[in-house]
This record gives sequence, structure tokens and C-alpha cells, in this order.
Amino acid sequence: MRSGSLKKTPRSVRIYFVLAFLPLFFVFPYFGPTNNPNENTRTFMTMAIVEDHTFQLDKIVTRQGWTNDMARVKGRDGEMHWHCVKGPGTGYLGVPVYFVYSKISWVFGTVMPTEASTPELRMQWLRMTTWVLRIFSVQLPCFLFLVWFERYLRTVTRDVPLRLAAVTAAGLGTNYLGYANMYVSHSVFAVAAFLSFGLAERALRLEPDAKKRRAFHAFLAGVCAGWVTMLEYHGLPLSILLAFFGFFVFYRPLRLLSYCTGGLVTILLQMFYQWRSFGNPLTPGHTMVENPLWAEEHKKGLYGAITPTKEALVGLSLPVGSGFFGMSPYMWLGFLAIPVAFFLFWSSVRRTRILAYSTVIWVACMAALWFGACSAIEWRAGWTLGARRLGAAPPFFAFGAVVALSWFARRGEFHRALARGLAAGLALSGVLAVGIVGLVYNTLPETQLRPFMYFAVPLIQGGFVAHHIGEWVGWKDTTLWYIVALALLGAALIPAFISSKRERVLFYLARVVTFVFAFACGIYPQLTTPGVDELGDHASTAGLWTVAWEPSGRDRLTEMRTDAERYGTRRPCAWYRLADLERMMHMEAVAVMDERKAGAARSDNCPKLPF
Repeated sequence: MRSGSLKKTPRSVRIYFVLAFLPLFFVFPYFGPTNNPNENTRTFMTMAIVEDHTFQLDKIVTRQGWTNDMARVKGRDGEMHWHCVKGPGTGYLGVPVYFVYSKISWVFGTVMPTEASTPELRMQWLRMTTWVLRIFSVQLPCFLFLVWFERYLRTVTRDVPLRLAAVTAAGLGTNYLGYANMYVSHSVFAVAAFLSFGLAERALRLEPDAKKRRAFHAFLAGVCAGWVTMLEYHGLPLSILLAFFGFFVFYRPLRLLSYCTGGLVTILLQMFYQWRSFGNPLTPGHTMVENPLWAEEHKKGLYGAITPTKEALVGLSLPVGSGFFGMSPYMWLGFLAIPVAFFLFWSSVRRTRILAYSTVIWVACMAALWFGACSAIEWRAGWTLGARRLGAAPPFFAFGAVVALSWFARRGEFHRALARGLAAGLALSGVLAVGIVGLVYNTLPETQLRPFMYFAVPLIQGGFVAHHIGEWVGWKDTTLWYIVALALLGAALIPAFISSKRERVLFYLARVVTFVFAFACGIYPQLTTPGVDELGDHASTAGLWTVAWEPSGRDRLTEMRTDAERYGTRRPCAWYRLADLERMMHMEAVAVMDERKAGAARSDNCPKLPF
């Protein structure tokens, strides 16, 4: 029986993925008027392909309204036309989904609007279209990838807690979760990149005879290597390295032909899009972007890619509120694979030696990714959740961490306990620092320095949480969102506490202590006050988000204010408790005004809100 077969899947792993399924499918962070243009422009592209059989967005823009991140291009007819300036990979993914949805939209209570339709009807169509595209084009592939990733890691280690901690850290404890809940490319970027690497790496490690490596796997690896750049233009250096790795692994004639065919499919699709949209199959549309400042920036270097800078390297990697490692401390463990690889090189077991070679490959791939991201003039790329240009990185560093920790865990029971506790604790800190934030909302301004404490926590306390799928069947209150959040935390806790019959109590306790310590170290930076040298918001801006929150009117703040206004000065405690909640949400000025409306001093019978 193959390693990773369903019959060998432990019950804890099945429960884990049931819990992980909820945050990857059941929430819908969305603000219609200010929704991320990265998403809107891809949605418009998919709409245009299905409705008008063109890449021109003109009719969609006329109907749905203008969005950012578009290029203004002179067509063959001499007229100027709108086009999506992003890589076409995600826009292509949604075509079959949108085609089906447009035929059965009545099931969801929506009808495709026209230019004459009311703004409300057009907004409703865009909202539901975005939701459906997210679920079937991004969320489903991203969830299935995590299931595959856990099975892939079974070929590296039999240690279930280490595997689940890695899946948690990569899929729930980075911006992978937040961007898996959007119709954008950043999480799918990780899926494509690691599938290309993983399929080749596993074939090299598990099948010594190159003739027996499957041609179909070679084809998929080639598709994914090309898909990387079709999703994110700055992924070109990563695509090149993955391609060379694939050539090395699948070098036999039939496998090499399959690999090249797979890559050629994506290359041709991208060239076709660029030819039809920008007049040249080798030219992306960045120099034609409608914002003149951005257009000038993209004329520098290679379409806006210049020499990497220290500012970009540090800014994408380290800040507590936006850096890859700063928000997801588990990812630091990936670097441990580098010294461990030195010992693996000398192993007498071929599979173990291959892990050392694989470490060299994935580290080189990540260097290429950082090079591409740090070369961009707009390296931060505006409003974002974490380092979105590094979207491909989480599974690579998680793989490296598993290689290192499993090697360390084999030293003995105490070592295994330390490895499990360390991995689970740091993974959980990432789930809070960025995973929970993404469930509330997944596009934050660059000035947000501590998104967990200054954004997510206050809004969760106030009931300002995202849409959820229960709304499709009339369940409109916030309860389901909190259930999903608890499921996320439950999934993250499974690798910390699951145990086997062979694990002795003393070592289990050592593991729990290590877990608590690692979690405390990982989450502490998120709880600190920003330093004076940090540029951004040094106080919470949660109150500003409440003004136009979507969905509106179902939060605790609205409920408590309605109750206080109903009774006025007859129930002064209602005003004081409303003020308590407003202070929790860092709305001090509003809280002071509402306390004055109580008309009486606070009595002993009016306790403060506990949270």
C-alpha cells in the first residue's frame, strides 16, 4: 500500500482537514465600494471572456464601474480600450466557473444586469460573482493543495504532529489563508510553484529509475512551472529555476517531452493574452497602465524591475505587521534545513541524500522569488495582507522546516517533544498574527503596524466580521463567523496536543511546555506597542473601519447603541456598556460622548464588559 493512502490517514488528520475546510470556504471578506482592485480587474477579465468573448473590459467597466489596475490600450480599431494589467492565470481559471454561474445564477437569486439596471442590482451581481469565483477557482484548489501537501510530507516524515504543524503554518498561519479567500493569484501562486517543485522532487527521491518516473507527473510539473509566471509576472526567475529542476528530473525523452508540453501550454496562453491585449506576445501591459505615475515607473528597468534594494528585502521579510517572517515566525524554521542538509549529504540512504539536494533547490528557488519581489519599484504593492509578492514562499519554508525538525526529532524522545512543541507553538502564533486577520478582512493599508491587536481584535470584539456562507440560506447574524474562527483555532491546536500511545507522559508534558513557550515568543511581538521609529499608525484605526463596514447593521456596536437609544436615560447602564465596547475598539472620543448621554453616574449594578 502506498504511503499516504486514505486507509493510512489517521483520524486526527481527517478531523484537522474538516476544521481547516471551514475558514477556507465559509467566509467572504468583502467591501463593495473599496474592494481590492487586484481582485476586481481579474473578475472583470473573466466576465469579459465569457460574456463578450474578448479581453477588452470596456463593456464590463461601463456596467460595473471603474476599477484600478487596468491598462489603457489603443486597439486595432484606433480606439482606446481597457485591459487587465495582471497576469492572466487567475482570470483564465474562473472562465468555466463564471460560464456555469451565468447560466444558473437564478439559483442564487441574482440576474445578470445590464447598463440600464439599478446600481444595487449591478453591485449584487459583482458581489455574488466574486464570491462564486473565489470558492470554485481559488478556495477549492487551495484547500485541495493543503490536503496534497500533507500527503506529500508523509514521504518525508511519519510524525503526524510535525506534518500538521507544517500544513497549519503554511496554509493557515500566513497570508495564504487570506488570499485563498480572494479571487487573486497570491495563494494560487504558492500552489503552482510548490506543485512544480514537489512533483519533480518526489519523483527524484522516490523513483531512482528515471524511466519509471510518470510522464503525467512531468506534464503537470511543466504546467505548474509555466503557470507561476502566468499568475505573477515577478515569478519569472522562479519559473526559470523550476524549469531547470524539471529538466534535470524528467530528462528521459518521453518525460521531457511531457514536461515541455505542459510548460508550453501555459506559455502559449500567456503569449496569446499579451498579443490580443497589448499587441505583442512578449509584452505585458505595465507600461500602458492607466495611472501615469505607475506607467512611468514601469518604464524603468525591466517593466519596473530594477536592482533589489535593502529596503525591499527588509520590508518584505521582517516587519511584525507586514513582513513574511515577522508575521509567520514558524517560517524561520525553514532555514534550519540548510545546516541539516550538510549532514544529510553524507547519509548512506539515497532518499535522505536527495533531501539534501532538494534543500539546495528550494533555497535557490526562494532566493529567486525574493530577487524578483525585491526588484520591483513598488515592492510593497499598496494595500495588502503581509508580503503578498512572496505568496509562493509558505510551502517551501514549511517543507524545509519538516526536513530539519524530523532529522532533529530522530535523535530521541526528548528531541521529538521539543521539535513538536516548537513547531506547533510557532504555527499557532502565525494563525493569530495573520490567519485570524485575514478572516476579518484581507486587504489592509500600508500604515497598519499591528494588524492583529490594533485591527482584528477590536473589530472581532465589536462584531465587525466578514460575510459568511450562511447568508445564502438566510443566516445573517455573525454566529457562523465565530464558529469558523473557532474551527481555525481548533485546527491549529491539533498538532500541539494529539498524542500516540507510545508517547510517554513526561515527554508529552515537555512538548506542551515547549509549545506554550514557543507560542508566547511568537505572538509577543504582535502584542507590543509600535516603536517611534516605525512609520505608520501607532494607534488603532478600528473606529474608522466601522463607518462603512460590510455587511452593516449586524454588529454588537449597532445592537448596543439601538438598545441604549431605545431607553435613553431610563437605563444609564446601557450607555456605559456601549462606552465600554467603544473603548475596547479604541473609540475613546465616542465613548466619552456616549457616557454623557447616560444622565447619571455609573452604579455598582452596572459591571464593565468582560471583553
